[in-house]
Amino acid sequence: MTNDTMPVPDRRQGLRSLLALPVGLAAAGAVGGTAMAKTDKDVLSRLDRLESQHQISELLYAYARANDRFDEAALRACFWPESTHKHGGFDGTSTAFVDFALKIVQPLKYTAHHISNVSVEVAGDRGFSECYYLAQHRRTAKSGEGEEDAFFQGRYIDRHERRNGVWKIIQRRGISDLSLVLPATKPYADWPAGQHSARAPDDPYYQLRALFQSGR
Repeated sequence: MTNDTMPVPDRRQGLRSLLALPVGLAAAGAVGGTAMAKTDKDVLSRLDRLESQHQISELLYAYARANDRFDEAALRACFWPESTHKHGGFDGTSTAFVDFALKIVQPLKYTAHHISNVSVEVAGDRGFSECYYLAQHRRTAKSGEGEEDAFFQGRYIDRHERRNGVWKIIQRRGISDLSLVLPATKPYADWPAGQHSARAPDDPYYQLRALFQSGR
């Protein structure tokens, strides 16, 4: 999934090209041409729907990754500029929610956001999804002594739009179902250096992805 706002090639055109030859041959035949053309159109529609569902799922995963890597650009790229957001006590634009979320995540020592139970519906350039989330925040204990792990569980219910071949969230409703805080058994600073996750751009994800994109 692309995280920028630049248009990407419409893959539907590529699918049309793949089907162009059989469609043309069927249309040229004296018998069954119309039926074959309709069948190919149905296949194209199903392929587009499957790819759209995949791209929307990748978008949901990208949101979780952007939070954990404290990657502001990637986080903002998940939403269209006019996207609205309601989660907990927050009710406003997704742009403002990103500002709100970054202030929460910034002082944390470690975060992990897990996305599961992804369900996606697609109708043309409109999408609807539901997914479950489970988040862990390692932070300084509220008491001021030691550290604690806060766990959160709930769901994201989203509406999506595709523009110039790019899917992004246009409306998010966050549901919070569980909040649990436990004292940490070991300070984050005592974890072995280099063996735990880091933030952008220092996390190995960015370095290894750069190697992959370079073809090495």
